[in-house]
Amino acid sequence: MGRYRLITRSDFDGLVCAMILKELDMLEDIMFVHPKDMQDGMIDVNERDISTNVPYLPGVYLAFDHHISEKGTKAVNYINKPEAASAARVLYEYFGGASRLKISEELMDAVDKFDSAQYTMEDIVNPKGWVMLSYLLDARTGLGRFRNFRVTNYDLMMMLLNYCPDHTIDEVMRLPDVQERVKMYYEHEKLFHEQLKGCAEVVKDVVILHLKNCDPIYVGNRFYVYTLYPQATVSIHEMWGLKKRNTVFTLGKSIINRGSDKDLAAICKKHGGGGLMNAATCQVPNGLADGILEDILQQLL
Repeated sequence: MGRYRLITRSDFDGLVCAMILKELDMLEDIMFVHPKDMQDGMIDVNERDISTNVPYLPGVYLAFDHHISEKGTKAVNYINKPEAASAARVLYEYFGGASRLKISEELMDAVDKFDSAQYTMEDIVNPKGWVMLSYLLDARTGLGRFRNFRVTNYDLMMMLLNYCPDHTIDEVMRLPDVQERVKMYYEHEKLFHEQLKGCAEVVKDVVILHLKNCDPIYVGNRFYVYTLYPQATVSIHEMWGLKKRNTVFTLGKSIINRGSDKDLAAICKKHGGGGLMNAATCQVPNGLADGILEDILQQLL
């Protein structure tokens, strides 16, 4: 079958996708991308590429996804299962699942839990094991904004790709470069909680986090806001895009108060973004951001 470049997100789901292809001896290289860059056609792809969990580009060999906002895309090389809990699960099942792959069901369950945000209150306030690792690898936790680590996030991902399949999660968490990030996570914890309280605006059952004036944005998991505002069913994070060239809105449903039936992917797709039913994002021009935020809010209320 040959080897391919994996194009994916730099997160826990992307890591597990890489592990699956590596076990199949199909992994030549990895390129971590932002979904928006794929959506805008900024990534050059060819028949030696496999993409996972990012918008579909027709030049790839195979593409795997579970985003409902991409469901309308029809192509023979595009495998999209919105009912799947993770893109890694789509890839896993496509290549034979447990009958062919040795990757543990514990690890597959962990990536499903991450990508579908099936976390408990205990997972939010006292994360351990795979849950903590998934937070550390999640760009929205914010560790990538800090550059003073011994190895880069990319190098850490490459290390974990080779280490995770043959070691327990306890052994993974004891790696010095993982521990370095765990230490920062806890050093920022109180600062992060106070920052959330200082920038939050609650409108009925929606909590908006105005993060543009927060510098730095402290490290913390994106679900903690729901412990502070349990009445909220949806959160909106408003922050600067790269080099303040645009404004980013990330929408997510509360995993504590599951009272919202809104399609967040459809709301963001209206503004050039996309995502899942329960979590989505869009990047918009700075000059239009206030009006778009109001439009998003009205659709949620």
